[in-house]
Amino acid sequence: MLPSAFDASYYRRYYTNPATAVVTKVEARAEVRFVLAFCSYYGLEIRRFADVGAGTGWWAREFSRQRPRCRDVETYDASPYAARLYGHREVSIEKLGGRPADLVVCRDVLRYVGDADAREGITRLARKCRGVLYLHVLTRDDEVDEPASDMSGRLRSKRWYLKELTAAGFRNAGSGLFVSRKFKDFYCFAIEEL
Repeated sequence: MLPSAFDASYYRRYYTNPATAVVTKVEARAEVRFVLAFCSYYGLEIRRFADVGAGTGWWAREFSRQRPRCRDVETYDASPYAARLYGHREVSIEKLGGRPADLVVCRDVLRYVGDADAREGITRLARKCRGVLYLHVLTRDDEVDEPASDMSGRLRSKRWYLKELTAAGFRNAGSGLFVSRKFKDFYCFAIEEL
């Protein structure tokens, strides 16, 4: 999909209209709290946070509410509309750069780009992340409420993503959490390596 497809009507339908939003405020708070609890459990100090594909900016806003002492918050989006309206840096995932972050969130981005750009995007996420990546991506293996969801984009297999993420240096911690090999204080149980 072209970045221009993510316009006012898209964000209204999937994010700002409470009747059709894919994430409620309660769910948003809980999701951020869950990810931050994981980071805290493993002793990851979050000095820099990056939201890649920030959209309406809800993740970064809720992160800042729950972690007000972290002042280094970066938001990126390929959509000219979202970048302009919400103040993100306008950049696509396959061109992501900047300084490494302790926590990187990439929610609902990779399925909207082709395979080559998704691979490059994962490589860029690996360069960007020095701690934990929270990756939310719909795959063809997921059970989905299709009428309530945006079904456009490319639905790849979970195996495709796991292969690419592992090759890029991430360890799967479950529930969308991937730990960079750069973060040495993470030890998983052998069963998680299956």
